[in-house]
Amino acid sequence: MASPRLSRLNHRHTLLDCQGEGKFFVPSIKAHPQWPVIISEGDSWFSYPEHDNTIDHLDAFANHRISLLRLEASGDKALRIIGGKQKIRLARYLRRFPVNALLFSGGGNDIVGMDLLPLLNERTEGMTWRDCINQETTNARLQQLRSAYLDLIHLPDENQPDCKIYSHSYDRAIPSGKHTRAWGIKVGPWMKPNLERKGITNATDQRRIIHELLSRFDRLHRDIADRPGVSHVRTVGTLTENDWHDELHPTVSGFRKIAEKFRTELAKQFPDTF
Repeated sequence: MASPRLSRLNHRHTLLDCQGEGKFFVPSIKAHPQWPVIISEGDSWFSYPEHDNTIDHLDAFANHRISLLRLEASGDKALRIIGGKQKIRLARYLRRFPVNALLFSGGGNDIVGMDLLPLLNERTEGMTWRDCINQETTNARLQQLRSAYLDLIHLPDENQPDCKIYSHSYDRAIPSGKHTRAWGIKVGPWMKPNLERKGITNATDQRRIIHELLSRFDRLHRDIADRPGVSHVRTVGTLTENDWHDELHPTVSGFRKIAEKFRTELAKQFPDTF
């Protein structure tokens, strides 16, 4: 028998192949109308393939007694999710089904993932670590993310007013140069190579730059999420240095810590489930 995690992965692919409600989501809603109806969308913090991730843990916390539609994909970006066909698909699901909660993870790849390089200046003699951040492109990127998140927040208003959004702003990632393997293929590292391409080689400065970028995203995120119908799950400061599996992703136990933060917030809406 497949593990619950593998079943969920297969579940997700089946749903996507069926272009919508899929093989399990709708039957689950019909068979268990008392269960919370939840959609998860986002990046690898919800879909990390090498070991249990945030959503895998949450599903286990609920003893799988939720009608869960998983739309997330490793490597996805907030600007891509909210700016194109995925947003249209998400709006359609919100209109069609009695969705109680939308869990969202997005922005990390836009800030410190593959798109990090344009946010950095070439380091020359005498520059501080702060000087290595290209303020113009960073401010523009953060403004794009702000607009994208505002669009996301308006989705339930327009399509399913009773749906609450839960999102987060990651944690203090470490540019360690550690890669991972997904389906046997080497993936990453993402941060350290880009920093070194700009001549930023001091490990302390590398960490300060990454933490500054993520802190600015967190401040933006907290400001936007502080409104009715939206919950900012405070994950920054959750992980220790030993909780990182690679540059961008927690270990199994690290993801469990992140999931616990989501669980605390979800329990306010679904006390009998979480």
